[in-house]
Amino acid sequence: MEKSITTEDYLKIIDELTKYKGCATLTEIANRLRTKRQSAYDEIKILEGRGLVIRQSRGRYVLSEMGQVEANLFLRKHRLAEVLLWKGLGMPWEVLDDQAMGIEHGITEEMAERICSTYGCDRCPHGNPIPDREGRCQEPADIKLSSVPSGSVLRLTRVIYETSEILSFLTENNMYPGSIIGVKRKGVITVPVTKREIEIPEKVSMALRFERLF
Repeated sequence: MEKSITTEDYLKIIDELTKYKGCATLTEIANRLRTKRQSAYDEIKILEGRGLVIRQSRGRYVLSEMGQVEANLFLRKHRLAEVLLWKGLGMPWEVLDDQAMGIEHGITEEMAERICSTYGCDRCPHGNPIPDREGRCQEPADIKLSSVPSGSVLRLTRVIYETSEILSFLTENNMYPGSIIGVKRKGVITVPVTKREIEIPEKVSMALRFERLF
């Protein structure tokens, strides 16, 4: 039996995949939501009809402006759920995305405001900005690892695509928002304090954003 998947779940994964790869494919949407491809297709057709999703080409989708606002309203709940689980319950950083899925739909605006007043709501534990109650969200002007030359020194600002595999890799290598790294060569970074070299798989690199220090 397939699990119940909401409109918000679809909008969230389309938003994440678009930031990660430039668009969301039907296959990737179905895989991430652990549903059948036909089920994903049927739901996306409904979202297209509602003006929330735009089909770029066969099997490739992005959010409309209205869809982005709706996605942001749900991302607000998801990211605040992560804040609550991390700061309130002390859950491990690498499991927050998965665990937040269990409570995000139940976060009311009253709860959201209480979380904000207690723990702050500027960014989620993975560094992503938390949208306001109107669905507005200012995207940071950070950069990809692939855009900087060897010898650069960077600060990790956020993880834009949060799979268990990616978060586990970062945890194993003590890389979190705020961590300082040096760019050794393509696909290889160093941690300045330990001088240890870390080879970053492309699928992990694509999920990271940085601020260039020099």
